[in-house]
Amino acid sequence: MSLTSRGFGLGTRILGRVARLLPDGRHDPLSTEPGEVGRHVNRLDGPAKVSGGIRYTADHSPARLAYAVPVPSAVAKGRVTAVDSSRALAAPGVVLVMTHENAPRMRRTAAYATLKGPVAAAAMSLPILSTDEVFWHGQPVAVVVAETQEQAEHAARLVDVRYEAEPAVLAMSDEAAYTPAHSVLEESRTVVGDARAGLAGAVATVRAVYTTPAEYHNALEPHATLARWDGDDLTVHDTAQYPYGVKEMLAKKFGLPLERVHVLAPYIGGGFGGKTPAWPHVALTVAAAKMAGRPVKLVLSRADTFRMTGGRAPTRSSVALGADGQGRLTAIVHDALATCTRDEFAEAAIAASRHLYACPGIAAHQRVVRVDRIQNAFFRGPGVTPGSFALESAMDELAWELGLDPLELRLRNEPERDPISGRPFTSRHLREAYQLGAETFGWRDRAPVPRATRDGHWLVGQGMAAAINPDVLLVAAVRLRLSADGTITIHSSTNELGAGTSTAQTQAAAQRLGVPMDRIRFMQGDSDVARTRIPGASAATTTLASAIWNARDRLVRELLALDTPLAGLRSSEVETRDEGLFTRDGRGETYRRLLERAGRDHIEVTGRSAVPYQTLKRTTGTYGAHFAEVRVDADTGEVRVTRWTGAFDGGRIVSPKQAAGQMRGGIIQGIGMALMEETLLDERSGRIVNAGLAEYHVPTHADVPDIEVRFVDLPDPQTPLGAKGIGELGIVGVAAAIANAIYHATGERIRDLPITPDKLLLREPSL
Repeated sequence: MSLTSRGFGLGTRILGRVARLLPDGRHDPLSTEPGEVGRHVNRLDGPAKVSGGIRYTADHSPARLAYAVPVPSAVAKGRVTAVDSSRALAAPGVVLVMTHENAPRMRRTAAYATLKGPVAAAAMSLPILSTDEVFWHGQPVAVVVAETQEQAEHAARLVDVRYEAEPAVLAMSDEAAYTPAHSVLEESRTVVGDARAGLAGAVATVRAVYTTPAEYHNALEPHATLARWDGDDLTVHDTAQYPYGVKEMLAKKFGLPLERVHVLAPYIGGGFGGKTPAWPHVALTVAAAKMAGRPVKLVLSRADTFRMTGGRAPTRSSVALGADGQGRLTAIVHDALATCTRDEFAEAAIAASRHLYACPGIAAHQRVVRVDRIQNAFFRGPGVTPGSFALESAMDELAWELGLDPLELRLRNEPERDPISGRPFTSRHLREAYQLGAETFGWRDRAPVPRATRDGHWLVGQGMAAAINPDVLLVAAVRLRLSADGTITIHSSTNELGAGTSTAQTQAAAQRLGVPMDRIRFMQGDSDVARTRIPGASAATTTLASAIWNARDRLVRELLALDTPLAGLRSSEVETRDEGLFTRDGRGETYRRLLERAGRDHIEVTGRSAVPYQTLKRTTGTYGAHFAEVRVDADTGEVRVTRWTGAFDGGRIVSPKQAAGQMRGGIIQGIGMALMEETLLDERSGRIVNAGLAEYHVPTHADVPDIEVRFVDLPDPQTPLGAKGIGELGIVGVAAAIANAIYHATGERIRDLPITPDKLLLREPSL
């Protein structure tokens, strides 16, 4: 283990001890009050989306727009020795060809989620088109700009690039593995107690290796950037989950004052973490627009999203579990291996093993191998999703070894405090989720032994798995404007990814400010509003709620300072309700009347999220339980998921209809992960051979069963609104639940994803 890794671990433990001394924050009264929070409402942006009223990045077409297409490298590592762009430049409509030889200067910027750039936005620190170096197969080595998209695509094929290839590291091997400094800002190695002794003294043990392949997000909307210069002022429309971070990155990369860069990304057609960082095409579009002297738009093709953006890293998890005769865990050993690049973005596949179960002996170790591939990226439940496949499969195997119901095994190992830090939980209602899910699904009715239920040529089985995901509060600011007509506009630099953020925030803000939802207008995706660092991590709902709460308090103080009958009262003496300010005895006025009396046409305030003291001194997470039924064709090995129940503890559910949609979406992605999704890399060349949806399979409607979603819906007393971030929770544990159900149906244990028919047939010819 490196000195940096040891230092990071020591620093983490010291901070943990200091955090216990922090004060508690304010309790949010909205966490338990009835009102708009918790009400089933339709998406506010739904009608505009289905009628074509929403404009995404690629929909913008300013005057004199030119179109850019990148040219991908044909080698995985080496140098560009020559670029012949003469044929491309002679092609119809071509404006320019940008290469490393003529590109504007672009400074190197730190990569996201690394020690050098923990809140940075750049996907990588590599100098793309600022050097002749090639770092991965598919890297942009030139950009063609033309009058039309078709002309740019044609000309890009005419660019002749010559290389001096070098040996590339493309395989994930133990020989090259090392311990990274951190794993997404968590410790890479954790030891509690004596896991080796726990295994030696166990009544039952499981030792197995589980693998997951590289996977891609494949959001409905491809990555796109539109850049426009006006002198030294830069405006960028982008598909960024992190507009403020992209603003900072572009300012540094092009040597601009921060105030001269404006990034707009109000609506994103799905991100799942893949649009958290800015991939090289963002800066290349800006550079091309600078060279062209006109607006330039670059939309990655589906194939280029595989080549020029990253996905989930492949993982290999060696897991050993031990338990005593009562089914109490005595040891959890999880040694995980994944890939990374020079920037060392290491996902924590060991996260679930660190926090999910009570155990006196835990040894978790995350290692990585540096490879010459595209940088891996956040992908819904980074690290914990592939890691939970390993842990939850192993827990199922241990249950069968002990002769225990898999659900009962989990209940017997539910912790009272965090197994690693010993800190209390802000709240944890996983027991209630187990019970709710099992009752809804009918878990008690399943056959007690594998391969016991058959329906014609279908073998039927049921499986379950637990889910866990860390919950975080990040940094956000909003601008709130109260107008003379009593309407309220809230501006934020976060965006609508498709999760229903604007609907949930409107519900919460309406209740916080005491107005109907139709009096609130929530505007988003503007980097110039205020500094906001919510690139993902399921943190938007609670972090924005904290900022809006602060804006509400500032608004009340501003209103009480006006020359009105309420002047002189303290904030604690009034309530925001009935579209105005009122004392508890009913004295007060509406917002409209208060502004009218003061002769003001509006009041504008800024709100900032509070430091989350209460979650820093405690462990906070979201939890759930998946229950799945599968049918396996005894003749072909085809697997069909036929029934699903997911029960989740995500604190108070702010917008149940949107939350249920999030959970279903995560479960559907998990079905894809379990049964079909796999990025195929030719380890001789570094080329992705299935870079398209014809070969990279994702679930369709025919693959998805009816999915029942249930929420425990108990507020967390330590968080804004009593809520937690649940956007990523739905996918965690899904693959394991399916693998466990397949074992129950067939008696065959598959430990390598995806579970395709050939794996079942090869393992059991009699199927």
